[in-house]
Amino acid sequence: MAFAQENDGPGREYVTQERLLFDTVERLAKDPWEWVALHIYLSKLLPYNRTEARLRVAFRLFDPLVSSYRSQVFVLSNQDFVILGKGMRFFDAEEIIGRLRAQFELDPLTNYEEGQESQFYNWYELGQDYSNFLGLCQKMLGKADSRRPPQVVAQAQLDPKKLADVVKVVANVDVTPLVRRQSVIGFTEKGRGTLAFQEFFVSIADLQKLTAPDLNFVGSRWLFEHLCQTLDKRMLKAIEGLPAATRPKQISLNLNLSTLLSPEFAAFLDRTKKSFGVVAEVQVVDIFNDLNGYFRARDMMHDRGQRILIDGFSTLSLHFVEPGLFGADLLKLIWVPELPDIFASKTGDSAKETIAKVGFERIVLARCDTEASIHWGLSQGINMFQGRFLDTMLAAVTMALCPKSKGCTVAQCTSRRNVVGGPIRAECPSQPNVDTHPDIRSARRG
Repeated sequence: MAFAQENDGPGREYVTQERLLFDTVERLAKDPWEWVALHIYLSKLLPYNRTEARLRVAFRLFDPLVSSYRSQVFVLSNQDFVILGKGMRFFDAEEIIGRLRAQFELDPLTNYEEGQESQFYNWYELGQDYSNFLGLCQKMLGKADSRRPPQVVAQAQLDPKKLADVVKVVANVDVTPLVRRQSVIGFTEKGRGTLAFQEFFVSIADLQKLTAPDLNFVGSRWLFEHLCQTLDKRMLKAIEGLPAATRPKQISLNLNLSTLLSPEFAAFLDRTKKSFGVVAEVQVVDIFNDLNGYFRARDMMHDRGQRILIDGFSTLSLHFVEPGLFGADLLKLIWVPELPDIFASKTGDSAKETIAKVGFERIVLARCDTEASIHWGLSQGINMFQGRFLDTMLAAVTMALCPKSKGCTVAQCTSRRNVVGGPIRAECPSQPNVDTHPDIRSARRG
């Protein structure tokens, strides 16, 4: 998520976020008073915590600071965040820091007691620390320039004009080849795994390659959200037009709250209610950004006999959030390898109590990339799972039942099962088989 922009003048100039930050701070030299900066050291997180998806969610947490103080958020090339604002109160920033710690709760970087010096962030009041902070920005700029590969292709920022151009393209493109799907599997007491529902979503990376490879879609939070709203509507149209064989009886859609509240989505539910049921997935972050909107969306789903799921829970976020108050039908808990140790410790007691109140049968354990994650979840009373390990199991069973699978690999079958159209699916010698939902078995329960 290192952002860059193209210069408007002749030639092509690679402009890093470090350069933009340094230039902005340098212009404050005459009057730095009231200006503050918050530096979040996300580059120090463990590698598995620095995925694009998790960093994108972290980026969205700063919306309140942007709207309240017109702050600027710089995402540096090493994945650190710097938030620069005038009159920004530490009290407000501290609330965002708490949410960030909850998101990365199992990372050693976030494990410090209140009052201790933090390695996770630093706070600068430029009226007092201007020289030090400017020097830091200069050092970061030098490091960014040294990291930059030669002849790098610049990516232009997504400004309103470019957004309008992209929206026109997206509004007319068939996004079916970009639609991805991933199964959620429910296990019975005897270890039999069957399809609970299947999540459908659009690959943003593939969309960018198709429509505007020279643009950085996530450079502006607000413009990116507007693009996602247009994309949501295109995805709904694509899903409605899919052959029945590619859609199970229960699907889930990870959409913006604004999309869930739109007349188009209500009409989509009304038109498709006899064909399939819908689980609307909402991110925890989006709920806190628009709590009233969430409750309206939840009530709308329930009024139509559909379900709503809150995505993105971790054990630390369960300390601060009482999920039972949101009236959701399902919750997604994110698996990380440290989860068993957390639950076995005293710090995990409150999380277990919170989940018990909701009901373990309503939990989906997500990002299950290993067999150990399935075994642990089953031992806790969790019955529903999602992740790449299950994708691989489903592909292996599909191949065992497919008479034309001799020349295929499990990796190929997994990729073909995860799409509903496009060239990857076309490579399959027996395409109807990738739409099946075979039962799988867990090696053991408990």
